[in-house]
Amino acid sequence: MEQSNEIYFGGMAVLKNKQSFSAQKRNEMLEEMANRELDVLIVGGGITGTGIALDFASRGFNAGLIEKSDFGSGTSSKSGKLIHGGLKYLKTGDLGLVREVGNERAIVHKNARHLVIPVKMLFPIVKNGSFNKVTLKLGLSTYDKLAGVQKHERHVMLSKKEVFQQEPLFSKEQVSGGGMYIEYRTDDSRLTLEVAKTAFEHGARLCNYTQMTDFIMNDKGKVIGVIAKDLISQRTFEIYAKYVINAGGPWVDTVRRIEGEIKGKRLHLTKGIHIVVPFHKFPVNESIYYDVEGRMIAVVPRDGCTYIGSTETDYHGDLDNVHVEQSEVDYLLDCVNGMFPDVNLKQKDITSCWAGLRPLIYEEGKPPAEMSRKDEIFESESGLITIAGGKLTGYRKMAERVVEYVLNKGEFAKVSSMTQAIKLSGGKFKSHEEVEALVDNIENEFQLLNIPTSFAAEFVYRYGTNTWLLIDIVKEFLASEEYKNNGIKEILAAAEACYAIDQEMAMRLTDFFDRRTGYLLFKRESIQEIISFVIDQFSNKLGWDEGQLFNEQTIFDKEYDKSLQFEGIEIN
Repeated sequence: MEQSNEIYFGGMAVLKNKQSFSAQKRNEMLEEMANRELDVLIVGGGITGTGIALDFASRGFNAGLIEKSDFGSGTSSKSGKLIHGGLKYLKTGDLGLVREVGNERAIVHKNARHLVIPVKMLFPIVKNGSFNKVTLKLGLSTYDKLAGVQKHERHVMLSKKEVFQQEPLFSKEQVSGGGMYIEYRTDDSRLTLEVAKTAFEHGARLCNYTQMTDFIMNDKGKVIGVIAKDLISQRTFEIYAKYVINAGGPWVDTVRRIEGEIKGKRLHLTKGIHIVVPFHKFPVNESIYYDVEGRMIAVVPRDGCTYIGSTETDYHGDLDNVHVEQSEVDYLLDCVNGMFPDVNLKQKDITSCWAGLRPLIYEEGKPPAEMSRKDEIFESESGLITIAGGKLTGYRKMAERVVEYVLNKGEFAKVSSMTQAIKLSGGKFKSHEEVEALVDNIENEFQLLNIPTSFAAEFVYRYGTNTWLLIDIVKEFLASEEYKNNGIKEILAAAEACYAIDQEMAMRLTDFFDRRTGYLLFKRESIQEIISFVIDQFSNKLGWDEGQLFNEQTIFDKEYDKSLQFEGIEIN
C-alpha cells in the first residue's frame, strides 16, 4: 500500500510533512541500493558502521548501509553514555589510545554540542584502590597532556576536605582525597542516529531492519555483494558493491561465518550492565568515577535519575537477547553502598537497567579488563573487510582508517576525510552559548503556545537545531480540534512519534521509546500515560493492520519488561 505522509491525531490527518530520513523512504532506499553497484556496502548500523557511511559519503563515494535491527540497537545504545578520553587505559599502558580518543573527544563535542555535554567528573582516592595522591596526579597530568585538554578543562587536585565539600555522600573511611576533571556525557543512541542522518544528508543510503542473509560471490570466490532481506516487507534484494565492509560489532564473527570458517583473529565478547535509580535516591552533586578493586565504576546523574555501571564479565550467550543478571545487580549495589553508605540503595530502588556487549579483539592469556580497546581491520581471502574493537569515542577515526584502507587498494581516487569539520544533524552550533540561546528561544516559543517551558531544554538537548521541525509538528497538533480533550504531554509525545517516523526512520515502538527518546531507561514510569498516542501515530502512518499492531505491541511489551528484569524476574 502507498504510505501516507500525514500526521494522525485522534484518527484525523492534520499535516502533510515533508520527508527526510523517513521510515516511509525505506523501500525507496533499498531499491536504490539494489538498482546500481555501490562503491561500498556496510553491514552494521552502529556507531562504527554509520561513521564509515558518513566518511565515505562525505568524500563523494556511493555508500550504502544495512542494519538487521535498528540503528544503534546493539553496543552503540548500551554503553556507559560517556565520551571519555580513556583515563583508565593509562593503567594498561595504552598511551596511544588515550591520546587519540582524548583528541577525538573534543571533535565529537564540537560537532554535536547538544548531545556531547561537558560534565565535572570527581575521581576519589580510595582505600586499597589503584591510585594514590601521587599516581592520580601523575595520571591526570598525563591525561591532560596526551588528550590535549584545554587549559580551562584541566584537572585540579582536591584535599579530603575539598572532596567532601564536593560530595558529602562519600564514605569518610574510604576516601582520602581526589581529583576533578572534565568528561563528556552523551546519548549514545541519538549520537549514532545523528551520524546516520548526516551520512544520509551527504548521499549515503541506509536502511534498518534489513538483514544480510548471504554473500554474493563471483567465479573467483570474491565477495561482490550481499543478499539482503527487508524484515518489514519480507522482500529480498541483491545489493552489489565493489567492497563490502563488516561493521557488525558483537556480530562481526557471525557475519564472517556466513562466508566460511573464521581464520586469524576473532572476537572476545564481554558484558557490561548499568542500573538506574531516581536522583532523589542517589543525589550526587556531579558525576563520579571510582575504583573498586581495579574495576572502574561510574555514577552519572541525568534526567532526574542517577545511573551506575559497569560490570565486565565474559559472555557466551545469545547475542540478540542479553539480560541483566541478579549477581551483576548485587555487585553494583555493593559497589555503591560500600562507597556511599548513607545512600543504602536497594534493589527495589532500581527503575530500569540495561546490558550491552563489548566486542574486544581476543588476546591469548589476557583477562577481559586488560584486553586492548583498540580497533583492528582485517580482510578475508574473499575480500570481505572487517572492522572490530574500538570505542564509542573513537568512532570517527575508526571510520577514517577503514576508508583509507579501501582507498589504498587503488581503485578509487584519494580524497581526504572531512568528518572532523562536519557538524552532525541538529548540531549546527559554534558554542555552548548558542545551545543555551536556542533553549531560550524555544522557551519563548513554548510560552506563546502555553507549553511548559521545562520541555524546551529536554527537546534541545535531544534534537538540537532540529527542534524547530518538531515544533512545526506540535503547532499542527495544537491547531486541531482534537487537542482540547488531551493533555500537553500526550500531544508532545504524539508529535515526537511523528517526528521519529518521518525524520528518523523509526519503525517500531521500541525504536521510539528507547533509542529516539530514552524514555524506556530514564522515564519508564511515564510511558503508560502516553503510549496510546504514540501507537496511534505508528499505526496510522505505517499502515499497521490489527495483526501487525498486536505483534508490535507484543515486541515492545517484552522490551518494556526486560528493562526492569533480572534473570527474568521482575522487580516491581
